[in-house]
Amino acid sequence: MTPNGALTAVIARLTAASLVQARSPLGVPNASSQRISRSFSVQPGSIGPSGSPGRGKPNVAGLRVTQNFSISLGHQLKPGDGQEAPSQALQDYHTAIKYLSANNTSLTQQGAIIFGAASHTYEGGGAFLVTRFSLSVTYEMSLVI
Repeated sequence: MTPNGALTAVIARLTAASLVQARSPLGVPNASSQRISRSFSVQPGSIGPSGSPGRGKPNVAGLRVTQNFSISLGHQLKPGDGQEAPSQALQDYHTAIKYLSANNTSLTQQGAIIFGAASHTYEGGGAFLVTRFSLSVTYEMSLVI
């Protein structure tokens, strides 16, 4: 797997979960309001050698790395809808976890994943609910030239 391959795999799994990718390069909180409802963004974070000693497989020309991503899920809040958006946000978070964890995908077949805790914030003067969580993917990064 490559760093770009890991990013592509994460985006593919969230798209498979019926979420819509926010097109803003700055993520869900900075996307246009028409595109924030039930949307997601994946922002790459750090990448570096994993904590395990060695490459993990001596017969592979590669380096075992852990790549971190920050994932945001966005939901639009509408006056008078009660708990509809927060409830949908929790359902979408659960669905995202299920789809990211699914067996035999390009993400889980080549890597190991670890989820961080989710946090929820109300943004845009209370017009949007943004759920953020971290995802760490550990995989063999190819070093073949």
